[in-house]
This record gives sequence, structure tokens and C-alpha cells, in this order.
Amino acid sequence: MWILLPGIVYVLLQSCSARQSGCPPASQVEPCVCTNSGITYLKCQNIDDTDTLSNVFIKSSNYRYTEVHIEQSVLQFLPSDMFQGVQIKELHLKNVTLVELFDEEPNNLDMLDVLHIERTNVFRGMNWELLKPMKNLRVLTVYFDSIPTLELDFSESVNKNLQQLTFYGTETAEISQGALENFEKLEKVAFEACELTELKRSMFPHPFNVKVLHFNDNKLTTIPKNMFTGMPNLQTLGLRKNQISVLPATAFVGSLEKLEYLFLDNNPLRCDCKILWLIKHKPLGLTGTCYNLQDQNLKDIEVTDIPCIEPLF
Repeated sequence: MWILLPGIVYVLLQSCSARQSGCPPASQVEPCVCTNSGITYLKCQNIDDTDTLSNVFIKSSNYRYTEVHIEQSVLQFLPSDMFQGVQIKELHLKNVTLVELFDEEPNNLDMLDVLHIERTNVFRGMNWELLKPMKNLRVLTVYFDSIPTLELDFSESVNKNLQQLTFYGTETAEISQGALENFEKLEKVAFEACELTELKRSMFPHPFNVKVLHFNDNKLTTIPKNMFTGMPNLQTLGLRKNQISVLPATAFVGSLEKLEYLFLDNNPLRCDCKILWLIKHKPLGLTGTCYNLQDQNLKDIEVTDIPCIEPLF
């Protein structure tokens, strides 16, 4: 009997593991819909009662969802215990109205990899402390939600191993000192279609191993002289649709070696002595025009085309 016990335990463990794959019976997740085609995908739409949502996950106990999408719904909050017993890798909220993101710090989201929030109105604002249990969060994207200022509570609450951070159309006008400086694993940072008027090197770690930076469609007029220094792995930089006229060479000290794409479209760039460094070291993908040279494309301009009538330094 004792000899058979390990085998019995193994069978039971295998049985539990099997119960966690695929979709539950459709009736158990109504009004949500589960599909399984390579990944297990649960979509919940038009939900207006937190108990209804909680019951879906109670009946899904011991299942694994690769993605959970909650859309077109109006709720007071997402219940903090609704994921208890269910593992999910990605949580997507789209066109959801909430008073608060969660009623308190959520349970069982320590394996969450991706959090995507889009056109989701949180009346009390984004409380980053509620993300503390997301110990393995790798990707955070926020689209078309109002986050006027990214403050220090973001750094104090969000997983420091975050690799991708994207804010798009979030009305963000300020990134507070220290809000991002401890996120050393970030590979992509994007604040696009926001309201930023200035950048500071102190916003980010030093050195910073970021590969992709996008600040397209903001209200930037100047670039600090040290802005991209100490970013040796920077490959792509987007500065489209701003009001930048000068791009200082000193801003790229130690960051030019791997820079392949530099997007400067829709900026009033003045092509004179101060931009010779860029003409001499054109990235593979360079976009933008010179307003003082009849909007000639930067990629087509040669050093001899630049009117340099003042000392370079």
C-alpha cells in the first residue's frame, strides 16, 4: 500500500493540472465567453454587476486563462478576490467605467504579465498602490485615460522589473522627479499623444538600458543637453509632432552606437551648424525636414548643404 501511494499522488496531481487547461463548460462562464485556440481567452462584455463577474471566476476555479478581457462594462470596482483560484497572464480593460480599479489590493495576480487599460474611466483616478500584488508585471499600457501627472507613488507601487511602459492619449503633462528612475529593466518607454512640455534626464535611471523611447505628439520645445546620455542600448527614438528646433549633439553622448531609428517628423528643425553632428552620423532610419532649407528631408541632406556661418562649439 505504501508503495502505491506516490503513484496515487502523482495521478491526483496530474488530474488537478488537467483541470486547469482549456475552457470551462460554456454555461459556467456565462455571460462571458471562453475560447481556446492556442491560448485560453475569456471575454466579458456588458457587465454591470460585480457579483456576476465574481461568479464567473468562482466557477472557473483551478482554470488558467492566458487573457481576460473585460469590455463595455460599468462597475463600482473589480472585486479584489475575484481571481482567487484562477491564474491569468494578461488582463485587458477596455471601455469600462469604474469608481475604483479594485476595492482593495487584488489576490492571486502575482503571475500577471500584462495589464492593458484602454478608454477606462476610473472616477477616483489611478491608484497605483493597487498594482503592488502584481509582482511579475512586465508590460503596462494605458490608452486614452486621464493621468495628468505620473507621481512618486508609481515608483513605490509598480514592479521594478517592468519591461514596457506605454501611455497614449493620457493627458500626461508631467513626470515627477523619481517616478521612473528606479525602473532599470525598462526596454521600452512611450508617452505619446500626451501633454508633456519638458523632459529631464533625471526622469530615468543612469545608466539606462532602454531600447525604445517614444515621445511623439507632445508639446516639447527643447531637448536637455544630456537627455539621452548613458543609454548605450538605445535603438529607436521617436520625437515626432513636437516643436523642437534644435537637437544638441551633447544629448546623445554615449548613445549613438546602436541608434538605428530617429523620428523627427513635424518639428520646426533648424538645420545649421548645430545639426552637423546628425548629418555626419545619420541613423539607418531618419525622418524629419529642415524648415530653413525648404523642408528638405534630413536623410537627403549632405554636410555641404548646411549653412554653417557660426562656430560649431
